[in-house]
Amino acid sequence: MWESLYAMKKIVGLILTAGCLTACNDGDLVFENLNFDENQDIQKCTDNELYFKINNNELLLVDFTFGTNGSVLDTIAPLNELQKLSTSNQTKIYYRTYDGTLNTNVICSLLPPANPKVVSEYTSVPGGTINYTRTMVPVVTESTVNVTYRYTINFENITLTNGSSEIRYTTLPYGSYIYDSSKLSFNFSTNFEICDGILTGKTSNEMLQLQLPEDFVFPTSDQTQTISLNDTSLLSYFMFKTTISNTDICETPDTAVKEEWHVSNGSLEIVSTVVTSPVTNQITGYRHVLRLVNAEFIKDKSSFKITERILGTYQVVL
Repeated sequence: MWESLYAMKKIVGLILTAGCLTACNDGDLVFENLNFDENQDIQKCTDNELYFKINNNELLLVDFTFGTNGSVLDTIAPLNELQKLSTSNQTKIYYRTYDGTLNTNVICSLLPPANPKVVSEYTSVPGGTINYTRTMVPVVTESTVNVTYRYTINFENITLTNGSSEIRYTTLPYGSYIYDSSKLSFNFSTNFEICDGILTGKTSNEMLQLQLPEDFVFPTSDQTQTISLNDTSLLSYFMFKTTISNTDICETPDTAVKEEWHVSNGSLEIVSTVVTSPVTNQITGYRHVLRLVNAEFIKDKSSFKITERILGTYQVVL
């Protein structure tokens, strides 16, 4: 009886050992951590849709190419909402090791240098998930408002293979990439006109419009007025993708808009002064300095506040 039990244990042990050897050789290599800092910004090749991270001789790259020059990442996807892509024969993740230290030139050059050479390469199999979220962050400085747009990317249920072994991750944070930015200057100098009841200012690529109250009149004496900004007296700011003409301020630009912000609350302070000739002391016009006070600008679900800033001057010449 004991001999039978001993023989049975030996058989079970052999089965377990064989199972272990099979599991150890079926290619399931699970890395608790790849050596890429998720807080390090993702880089991108200038001329294509290859996004990557480098750590010495290691590379983690995603090919987001769509069509000839396009990207599967949507630059107008709703802000702060998770978007999902599936790994496929087109959208792929690559993990490579090289026999030397990497730089951008090795990855992005049309004709990559002879060295360093690829030591190993793992490629994603179809069916994994690439999550990305589009975010926008406006930062107010003393002279401008800097707006940055970024993708935050992570992987879910991905499998990378080199043909004989696999790397699997349930979740893997990838990082963030700033794909666009804008600098809003709000410096309109004296480029203001009234166009059908709308105070309009222009620069070479910006436009500001204020719907004036129906009973509003610019004064002809030294005084200060305040217009409350709201849905009726709406202040709107536009930045255009290309240069616009500011010769005719009242002309609506036929140019694509890059930034559009609206003021939900705050005020516009107008400091008016009479301009006189130093020779004759006669009145030659009026100067109206336009100052924003506690103006909250809103775009989608993002906002920023300008506590105080001079936009420019509306001048009336007699």
